[in-house]
Amino acid sequence: MYAQASTIRVPMGTMAQMRHVIEQEYLPRVRSRPGFVSAHFLEQVDDPESALLIICWDKQASVENFNRTNLLEASVQSLAARLPGVRVQREGYLVSIHMDAQTQEETQPSTAQT
Repeated sequence: MYAQASTIRVPMGTMAQMRHVIEQEYLPRVRSRPGFVSAHFLEQVDDPESALLIICWDKQASVENFNRTNLLEASVQSLAARLPGVRVQREGYLVSIHMDAQTQEETQPSTAQT
């Protein structure tokens, strides 16, 4: 599995607007792409202008194919374009350990980067 983590900073008092954009516009487009696994939007408790968007993909190639479309919704810039003053920084990660509460199994990463 592969994860993208996007740190999002919004202007004061606009987190509700960002949450709406992510939930109603951004994630429905991302969710329809091949290889999408899950998404989590985490709002920081002690900083109401900071959040983390984590999107998991079945493999790195899936997210690279999505990014290659050159569509605005494939970029983190689409979030900033919808709400002036937003700053977004994205990083990618290989998920080396994943444990599910229901299955209680660990998923170890594949050594092949497909």
